[in-house]
Amino acid sequence: MAKNINHHLYQDKDSGVWYSQKKVRGREKPYKLSLETNSKLEARRKRDEYLKQIDQQGFITAIDAVQAPETMVFGEVAVKWADIVKTQIAETTFWNYKKAMNKHVLPVFGNLHIDAITSLEIETFISHLTFSSKTKHNILTPFSLVMKLAKKHKFIQSNPFVDVDPIKKTISTEKRPLSIDEIHQFVETVDEFWRPLFILMFFSGIRVAEASALKWKHIDLANGLVKIRQNLVRLKGGEIVYKTPKTVSSIRDVKIPEFIVVSLREQQKRTWKGNGDDFVFLNKQGQPIHWHTINRCVISPTLKKLGIKTPISIKDTRSSYITNALDKKERMSYIQKQVGHTTTRMIVDHYYRHVPAPDDGDKLENAWNSTSILPVFYQSKVARNCKYLKLLNKNGGGGGS
Repeated sequence: MAKNINHHLYQDKDSGVWYSQKKVRGREKPYKLSLETNSKLEARRKRDEYLKQIDQQGFITAIDAVQAPETMVFGEVAVKWADIVKTQIAETTFWNYKKAMNKHVLPVFGNLHIDAITSLEIETFISHLTFSSKTKHNILTPFSLVMKLAKKHKFIQSNPFVDVDPIKKTISTEKRPLSIDEIHQFVETVDEFWRPLFILMFFSGIRVAEASALKWKHIDLANGLVKIRQNLVRLKGGEIVYKTPKTVSSIRDVKIPEFIVVSLREQQKRTWKGNGDDFVFLNKQGQPIHWHTINRCVISPTLKKLGIKTPISIKDTRSSYITNALDKKERMSYIQKQVGHTTTRMIVDHYYRHVPAPDDGDKLENAWNSTSILPVFYQSKVARNCKYLKLLNKNGGGGGS
């Protein structure tokens, strides 16, 4: 591998002046020195002099060493980043970024000089996070975006995230979607007030944020369609915000069967006040529904009555719909369109494994056994085996396994 003769050097693109940066053990922040020259050869010479002093003494003693301008601490750059990014992303996304930064990142890195933060310190920080891979990723996203901005605007020479290993995906807690029979029991047992909501969600696959945002202008009972056009989310303090779905495929018309239409007609008697902007689903206090409250006050008590011990969230109504639709041989492209996935990849990766298939492996064997070109000796052997099995069954035999 060729030796990098410009190590510990970087050039300011505006002034052309060369700088040298070197982190030294025992020193809180690295040396960052202006070499006061636009010549690369002269910069290398001066750098080598400083590196020689560090190797021999562990520090630089030259009194004429000119320090580069003081770098900002991470927290200062984070504030600048927040002022910029909040105008570019959704309010809920910014709120999640802000929450991750304030709770996890700033307490550790907020007061550190941003050019002193290393990839080792970042990986050490990650190793102390005791969360799922998804939560870790959500914490690191705004962190890495701040460092990216710092590199772009020359607060740092290089972005330490380049050398940080990607988060390994953790295996999530196994959840079992409800079968059709269990869904029937659930719907029969749940409080009648909530029955139309669960009938819709178990048999349409819509997301809870989509159901929360539904208004009667989105419901076409005559044609059996539910029009998904927005999500409803809550910010800190309970503020309600509407969001446009992230992908084009999530903006869709969901086909609903007649029994859901009948259920929604019953719901219409409760929440339709003559205005298309009336919410389809409200809680018993007349407020928009909240998934956490439904999980705690509706789903958990119902599961307890039924003796179902598998932890189920309202979000799992979606996986139950996909799994049962696959089990009943609905076309995957139809399911994909119903649930708003961009491709079928998500269905294959996350839901197919839940489809009950006790006869896996039989279809190919049955096809082989039924072919007209089976060898004669194989056909006679199969016939003898069948005759033997009939004889055993007749005599009550069979032997042990």
